[in-house]
Amino acid sequence: MTLPPFPPALTNASSVAGFAAALAEFACRVAGAHGVRVWVVHDAHLDAVAEEGRGLGLSDGTLAGRALAGGAVLEEGMLSALPFGCGVLEFVGARPEGLEALQGVSPLLTLALEGVQAREARRGHGRIAETVEGLVRRLGGSLNLREVLTVTAQSAALALGFSRAFVGLFDEVQDGGARTGEVFTYGFDDAFTGGIGVGPVSFERLMTRGEAIRYDRARDAGTPFAASLAELGPEVAVLAPLSARGRPLGLLYVDSRTPGAGASEDDARLVLALAEQASLAIDNARLYAIETRKREAAEALREAGAALAGSLHLSDTLPRVLERAVTLFHADAAAVYELQPDGRTLNIRSALGLPSEYVLRVRAKVGAGVTGRAAERREVVAARDLTTEHYGGGSRYTRQLLAQGKYPYRGVVGLPLVTRAGVFGVLTLYWDAPLPLDEDDQALCGVFAAQASLAIENARLYEEELRRERESAVLLNVGRLLGEDQGDETLAEAARLSTLALSAGRGLIALLGEGGEVTRCATYNLHPPRPEELASLLSQLGRGPRPLARRACLPVAGSALIVPLHGGDVVGSGGDGRGILGFLYVDDPGTEPPSDRVLALARSVADQMALTLTRERLLVALEREEARYRQLAEGAHDLILSADTQGIITYANPAAARLLEPLTGPLPGAQVLSLPTPATQGALRAAWDAASTSLAGGRAEIQVGSYRLEVRLSAVGAGEGVLLVARDLSELQTLAEEITRRGQALEAATSRTLELRSYLTLFTQAQEEERRRISRELHDDTAQVLTATTRRVARLARELGGEHKERADDILGDLNAAIESVRRFARNLRPSMLDDLGLLPALEWLASQAQTETRLEISGQERRLSPAAELTVFRLAQEALNNVDKHAHAHTAAIRVAFGAGQVRVAISDDGRGFTAEEAEAQARSGHLGLLGLRERATLAGGELEVVSAPGQGATLAFTLPG
Repeated sequence: MTLPPFPPALTNASSVAGFAAALAEFACRVAGAHGVRVWVVHDAHLDAVAEEGRGLGLSDGTLAGRALAGGAVLEEGMLSALPFGCGVLEFVGARPEGLEALQGVSPLLTLALEGVQAREARRGHGRIAETVEGLVRRLGGSLNLREVLTVTAQSAALALGFSRAFVGLFDEVQDGGARTGEVFTYGFDDAFTGGIGVGPVSFERLMTRGEAIRYDRARDAGTPFAASLAELGPEVAVLAPLSARGRPLGLLYVDSRTPGAGASEDDARLVLALAEQASLAIDNARLYAIETRKREAAEALREAGAALAGSLHLSDTLPRVLERAVTLFHADAAAVYELQPDGRTLNIRSALGLPSEYVLRVRAKVGAGVTGRAAERREVVAARDLTTEHYGGGSRYTRQLLAQGKYPYRGVVGLPLVTRAGVFGVLTLYWDAPLPLDEDDQALCGVFAAQASLAIENARLYEEELRRERESAVLLNVGRLLGEDQGDETLAEAARLSTLALSAGRGLIALLGEGGEVTRCATYNLHPPRPEELASLLSQLGRGPRPLARRACLPVAGSALIVPLHGGDVVGSGGDGRGILGFLYVDDPGTEPPSDRVLALARSVADQMALTLTRERLLVALEREEARYRQLAEGAHDLILSADTQGIITYANPAAARLLEPLTGPLPGAQVLSLPTPATQGALRAAWDAASTSLAGGRAEIQVGSYRLEVRLSAVGAGEGVLLVARDLSELQTLAEEITRRGQALEAATSRTLELRSYLTLFTQAQEEERRRISRELHDDTAQVLTATTRRVARLARELGGEHKERADDILGDLNAAIESVRRFARNLRPSMLDDLGLLPALEWLASQAQTETRLEISGQERRLSPAAELTVFRLAQEALNNVDKHAHAHTAAIRVAFGAGQVRVAISDDGRGFTAEEAEAQARSGHLGLLGLRERATLAGGELEVVSAPGQGATLAFTLPG
């Protein structure tokens, strides 16, 4: 077949699109085909560039791709594909001779296509460079983001000769797609609202591959991409990605609505080049805007910090925090929620712009809603639109408003206010519109919350310091008053100061006598209570301050607290065995119980009172002890001298004066180290040095005149001086003889001791019998007489009237108290249940009567012991529990009874302060014979006592008795 000449449009084409259109028309005519499509490789993809004729719907490009890859003509049904260079001619219904003719000129077609592509590339690169240079000149290094975006849109439209363009920066990038925020346009009549969405497919091509997307209505009609652009209605359009430093920024869109307009590959490359240059300018402008914003934010935060630091009162600091937060973040309302003592509820402490009903009814729960989540997580929690996001409400009222669609706010941010003491609360900001804050703004919110937390902490510390100063002033005044005078007027003034300091309405101070009863009472705003009311209050005493139930308060009071005045082990501190001087009582008509702070202050006030009240008793006791020790020193046969740290004698007892002063002259004022003869002065000096450095002191034998003395030196206090005790060794022989004599006397005494123990056993039995007799007489006779007298006085009171009835009622109260005292005394002498019910019920009653909370534990096979053994066990346990109540300062105690084979073991243990063996010996030396008495009684019963104790670990007294 003879091939007709190439048409001029084919040989003179200036673009690939023009060449392809001419080639499609020429090839369709030569091959006699129904239709022809021209495919050209561009950017490693085979694209359909032009077509002619019909039936092209049969083609999907697969056959053309295979022909190009194989480099040979392929036929498949009505389709056939002829490759040439980087292009493919695809035919529908072509004649074989036509295909053969075109295959013969395929090298010429290859050369022609490559020439057109080269011309187009040269022309395109020059155009791109000129357009990009023009954009750079127009921007002029501007860092104004709005100006950069506007100029970019205008330059892209003018460069392509299109009528419209816009630039949009991404506001959200997620799920493979993106959405722009504000859009900057050129040539559009209406402004964009709501941004532009980019689907996953387009986002993949634009941002991941970095390609420009061309749209042609005639070619792309009916595609999903055409549907997404339907609202804009372009004839042709080009989209290019905006990205910098590997991060997607947005997109550049250019289009034309003119019919017949087209967009070539050269146009796409041009828009892509403009987008790349614009991306650099946009990134620089955004970085500059961010830095500018940071500087402005830092300045705003500095001003806010300075304003918040200007107040040290929480009532002033919180409104300042709210005002600054609303101003800084342009919020419509704000509130400071304070975490309540229960740790689960947040109440509004201060608010700005919130409705009054909202403030009164909202109670946020920790972990619920924006505010509750911020408190729980201790981090910023933001809801962009609370009406659509599933944050829920922190309170029932909030949830009701959300469910009814009446919640007044949409954007909400919760900022935790965290101090060193923990979470103070949450600063919550509200906006009528969706949240306008981005991530940087939210980070700024966190910094502001930290500043507010610091200001709140400073205010609380300052107010706490003021409170402590006020409380210290109260303690000083109470101590000063009672230190100067302890009369009734002073005691009443102390009651007034204490009541006011504890924010109460009424108060009293009651002091106890030797028998543990109230002997003095001073009141403030309160009529003097009756004896039975004071006794009732006394029975409410615990180990420290405690709130009282309403039924235990004095009349009219709604809430009260009582705190004991502990005097320790001071002599005369009360006869209840607990070292209590008295108690402080305050009450108030309100029903709100006293707070922990009030309880702590009450303890401090009571301690100060007790310290001051016991000082005089301590001084009296000290004077008595000094007199006793002086009497011992004055009557001692040993020589006793005291000297200061320089060795100057400050005291010499009569024995030392009689022996030494005839040889040395007056002793007071003399140098103790110069008393011995020169030969023994060195020994005394060595003993002096040992006494100054060793707790064991020093010993020496010295010669003073004709006397040979054995000297013992020991330090007094912490560097206060030295005590010297000396004995004349000439008396040693006399002492040896005395020892022999006393040894003989000791043997006699041992025999006598055995006799005494037998006597003591009989005496103890007689004593118990006498106690039993007295107890029964008190219970059966005295108590019955008093009971009968009480009934007679009661009848007399009912018969009398007026003043006589009141006197009779007073006598009736005294008789009732006497009956209770007699019965208590009878039980203490000999509890009847020991004889009637046996040991274990008696021990259970004993545990219930102890001041320390005591439990009874029993192991082994229970059985009755002999009456003597049961009585011994009961008395041992009774004395041991008395010691626990008096000295152990324990929270709990236990009586453990273990029945074994032929014996019973009783252990009394506590969790008190414990003691050492040295402390027990010291107690015994000072007259406290409790342990010695227990050990002796156990021995008399044929048993033994085991004591286990250590400081801070409690104590256990175990008795093992046969039975």
